[in-house]
Amino acid sequence: MEKKLVKLKNGITFISQKLDNVHSVTISVNFKVGSLYEDQINNGITHLIEHLFFRQWDNLPQKQLYYEMQCMGAEIAAKTFHDYVSFSITVTPDSFIKAFKLITKCLNKFDWTDDIVKIEKEVVYKQIENDYQTFDNWIDSYYFKDTKYEKTIMGTIESVQSISLKDINSWKDKYFCSNNSCVAITGNYSDEDFLTVQNILSQINSSGKLAETIICYPLHFEKRNISNRYSLISNNTDISDITIFFDINKDYNYETVRLLSSILGEGCGSLLSMILRENYNFTDDIYTNLTCYCGFRRLSISFSVNNSDFIESLHHFFKSLVDFRKEISTNDYLTSINFFTKNQLFDLDNSNELNSNYVLCDFVLYPSVISEPIKRKEKYEKITLKDLKKYANDIFIAKNLSLLIQTNLDKKLVKNSIEKMIKTLYMTGCF
Repeated sequence: MEKKLVKLKNGITFISQKLDNVHSVTISVNFKVGSLYEDQINNGITHLIEHLFFRQWDNLPQKQLYYEMQCMGAEIAAKTFHDYVSFSITVTPDSFIKAFKLITKCLNKFDWTDDIVKIEKEVVYKQIENDYQTFDNWIDSYYFKDTKYEKTIMGTIESVQSISLKDINSWKDKYFCSNNSCVAITGNYSDEDFLTVQNILSQINSSGKLAETIICYPLHFEKRNISNRYSLISNNTDISDITIFFDINKDYNYETVRLLSSILGEGCGSLLSMILRENYNFTDDIYTNLTCYCGFRRLSISFSVNNSDFIESLHHFFKSLVDFRKEISTNDYLTSINFFTKNQLFDLDNSNELNSNYVLCDFVLYPSVISEPIKRKEKYEKITLKDLKKYANDIFIAKNLSLLIQTNLDKKLVKNSIEKMIKTLYMTGCF
């Protein structure tokens, strides 16, 4: 069955897709809110509210909530992002209605008390103290420096301490409401069960309003030069960690950029892996990531090298880009295309992955990315070598390029060496 997307009268965005071939159903309830919507004073309030739901879920205290989840052989998972909050549960089809009734209770109107908030704040303080920053979060903190994205999702102990009970319940009423929500169901359910969940959703009272999407570009987006291109951090090792960013505006369709990045830097047979790892043994691995944000995208390419190889490895990196822009071969295309055409249908075997992808594409980032696997497959199949070459020439240019480098090498030497490479390539008409 094809994916369905409707806007209910009470404001809920309802996404559904029936998958007869799987043995599970994933249900998620999502809200457009996060640290992007906060300020320095209430930073962390969204994440705190995510926690509070598990302390009291509508009329269910924590112990009863956990009991009901575990009797179904499942648990509600929750995650707060910069721009949305997601609650999800995956169950067997026979528990679908029971799980749906349980998770959608978070759409009901209720308030928390001071006692509950005090207990949960202690949990969040400990989480903030023990926070381990992931690599992606670390590079985000530099790429988005001095923007709304720089605020942490959990906030600080000081900001969370200052959040009052009134602030919490007001924030919940404003953002955790029907008009600002998306409910998604993906998996194996009956037509009768579908009608039941539609009826349950339609009985939820309309509340609040849809939050305005926040588009927050990094500083100097597509305007990079020697004065704003670099984030240079000192370390005390003989290894330099390098991340190269490319700014990508919304006019470039996601699928072509995704295929381009795969050919360039994903997998053991990618062009950069073959040159930097296999041919010259500069690095053990190359990590490439194309990230979507509201209004734009970012391609990041990361690798580590010995300081003795720093200059030469970057020379080969930039030379590879120049060669890539000159020619993308049929063989290059064939090494990646099946991952995005044939393999695209793997998503239809995973109710959880499909659910989160629909929410991200059709609710959070809408309308910038195609969500349905079959339609994505069809779009990838239409991409030509000419399309790829045009994108490579448009994207891999100096004004889109910035770097995050952690090294104990002389900062001036690093900057001058890289700028000399860029200037040389620019003078030859390649950059």
